[in-house]
Amino acid sequence: MITKKLLVVLFSALIIPTMADGSLMPWKLWLNFFPELSAIAKCESNYQFSAVGDHGNSYGIFQIHLPSHKRVTKEQAKDPYFSLMWAIEKYYDGELNIWTCARILANKGLIELD
Repeated sequence: MITKKLLVVLFSALIIPTMADGSLMPWKLWLNFFPELSAIAKCESNYQFSAVGDHGNSYGIFQIHLPSHKRVTKEQAKDPYFSLMWAIEKYYDGELNIWTCARILANKGLIELD
């Protein structure tokens, strides 16, 4: 049985290095495996990888706040494949509450924060 954790390993080791040319599964389809992340991306940016928020401090589909995540560059945050992998790591680390939208969605009962 394929678990979500195995999907992350496959995604990071096999899929991401070859996805930039669009030859494999589009990044947005990967969100089907992570409905919480899909809801967060919808709320944060409406899935727009070029989105900019927080007065120019947050970028990409997950609106990664660069001052809070100094190891992430603007280019990485705007790259849907990088930011999806980054968000999946946050998901498995139990850190969904870093997103304002996650807290809003949880308060509405639309997602659970673990």
